[in-house]
This record gives sequence, C-alpha cells and structure tokens, in this order.
Amino acid sequence: MRRVATMLAMLVVATLTVARAHGQDLWVSILAPKDGAIVIGDLEVVADVVSVAAVKEVEFQLDGRPVGTVTMEPYRMDVDLGPKNTSHRISVVARDENGNEATHSVTTQPVPVAADFEVELQQLYVTVTRDGEQVLDLESGAFRVIDDGDPQEIITFARGDIPFTAVLLIDASASMYGEKIEAAVEGAASFVHGMNELDQAQVMVFSDQLLSATPITGAKAVLTAGLGGTEARGGTALQDHLFASLMLLEQRQGRRVIILLSDGVDTHSVLSMQEVSDIARKSSAMIYWIRFSRTSDQAQESGRVSLSSAWKNQELYQEQQVTLTELVNRSGGRIFAVTSPEEIRSVFLRVLDELREQYVLGYYPSTKRNDDRWHRVKVKVDENDVSVRAPRGYIDR
Repeated sequence: MRRVATMLAMLVVATLTVARAHGQDLWVSILAPKDGAIVIGDLEVVADVVSVAAVKEVEFQLDGRPVGTVTMEPYRMDVDLGPKNTSHRISVVARDENGNEATHSVTTQPVPVAADFEVELQQLYVTVTRDGEQVLDLESGAFRVIDDGDPQEIITFARGDIPFTAVLLIDASASMYGEKIEAAVEGAASFVHGMNELDQAQVMVFSDQLLSATPITGAKAVLTAGLGGTEARGGTALQDHLFASLMLLEQRQGRRVIILLSDGVDTHSVLSMQEVSDIARKSSAMIYWIRFSRTSDQAQESGRVSLSSAWKNQELYQEQQVTLTELVNRSGGRIFAVTSPEEIRSVFLRVLDELREQYVLGYYPSTKRNDDRWHRVKVKVDENDVSVRAPRGYIDR
C-alpha cells in the first residue's frame, strides 16, 4: 500500500514537472466519458486535475452552458443530456487560487438509429406511494411501461434526487390579500432555500398582469429577491401566465416542473383554458397545483365554483377548474388543496420532498411516426397496495 502511495506521489510530481516545463501551472483532463463515446440520458462526468496552487473550483459545462461547480475532490458530476439523441460537447474548466484556468473538452456521439427519423428517449418521472408514504426501494424490474397498448423496454432507470428546473407561479391577485400572500411568499422562499446546487428555478408573481419575474437561475438570493415586496392586488390571469410558463420550460432540458399557487379562478386571461391544455399536452412539464380553497367542502370538489361575472357564468368557471384539474393529473403532477395560510409552507416542502424521491424511467417507443399523435402511457408496478403517478402520455413529434 505504501509503495502504491509513493508511486502516485511520484506520478503527480512528474506531471507537475512536465507542466511547469511547458509553462503550465494547472492541468485538467476528462476521464469519463471518452471522446467519441455513444451516450444518452444521464451521464457521470469524471475529471482529473493537477495544480501547483490550490484548486479553487472545477466547472462542468454541457454544450457551452455551465451545469454545476465542484470545489473539492472527487471532481465528478451527474449531467442530464436531455431526451434528444444527439451529440454533445462536454467541457470541464479548472481554476486555481492564482487565477490560472485550464479546459478540456470531449464530444459524445448519438446512439445510431437505423431509421429515417430520430427516435427520442421518452423519460417518465414516476411517484410511487403506499398508504400515503413514498416507496423508495424499487428496482427497475418492478416497473412496466405500456405505450399505446404495447409493452416497452426500459433503457434507463434512476431514482432519488434528479436536478430540475421549476417555475414558481404565484397568484397575487386581490383574493390572495393579507395572510394568504404572506404565507405564499414564505412557502415559495422555503422551496427555494431547499433547492440543491444543480436545481434551477424562476419566480413569477402575477395578478391580471405579470407583477415580477426573476431569470431562471440557481442563485437563491436572486430567487428570494423576486418575492420581496409582493402585494396582492387586481384580478387573475392564471391561464395566460400558465401558458407562458409552459412555453418557457419548453426551452429547457431535463426535468421541468411548474408549481402553481392559486385558487384557480381566472377572471382576466386572454387565452382560454383549452388553449393552455393544448400546449400542456405537448409539454413534458409536471404541474403541481397548490389550490387555495375557501372552505373544506370546496377543497374536496375541484370543479365547484360559485362565482359568476359579466364575462363568464358559473358553468364556465367550473369548466375552467375541471380542465385545469385534468391537465395537472395528465402531467403526472398533483393537486394539494389548502384551506388556511398556515398549510401553504408545509405543502411547498412536500412538493420538494416528492421531487427528491421520484423514479425516472427512459425508453424508446416501439411505435413512433412523428405524426403529432397522442400516445397514451401507463406505468405499472409489480407491488401490492401501491399507487403510481406518472405522465399519462405525450405528443408524437
């Protein structure tokens, strides 16, 4: 063992000597994946760094975009390549305390597909519960995926904490005045503070117009600043802002989430709920709706609305609520009905816990024609007395 340690020390010294001879004080190399490797889905990137001065940070990049930073050994990071079967440029940038910088990059290759069209890896984020508690010890063999009636082969499988991009969509209309909006801000801030290093989010506060919005970022100070000074006023344009959130997340890779806090009663949107539902069918974003209900009876009936106005009658308001409920369930998300401000913070944290404990299943659909057709998807688990929640389908495009 001592001999091995001595040899390693000699190797480091020799490497440093060569580096100094060429005017280098810092050197980095990507050990995995190798240049030209065929990969898709989730990937572990492993780097080796040799430095004369202390290493300050090692940044990992995907296609020119930073995805995370490590400040101590081991220099490795899990990277989500997204569902597209395409090549990627992976770079690692090492920096030392003297301001020196070194970079190494590799290019991965897509999986060869013998067809005239590209088959994308479909990824399903799945929650499994038993008696209200999440089941966390399942292996890939316990899951079955049915796509338009056909059993599918599960190609990739992961569980636990997968990085996400979330939009926190906070209703700050007049109906949220007082303790409600204060609790909403506190709950959203608790969610932000609980995010991990690779998680990213955007805070959007709306009424009948967009009141404030942060960029998509992992910087918690920026996100919580977007909640500062929030006041409840005006009407509610829920559908317009939910549509904008879905369109925004279409540009992101990996797991995409919308957390909507609202009573769901829309009074001012230009877009209809059906238009929102149509774009939601094309999105892979999961939608969590924290629905503020005025009474416990209303909390049990998602379509029960007693409101009417000069623009909409009671039946239309009820139809909007039913459609919103359907698209939440179809996305694989969940509705949390709350009746008091005191419940809001704990529900935000429950959503965060659920995201930490989901399974992700990846498969190549056996039947795909890129014809914009809806595929119905069913996920089953070979366990007794469990409930399974997953996206119910996707648009074949």
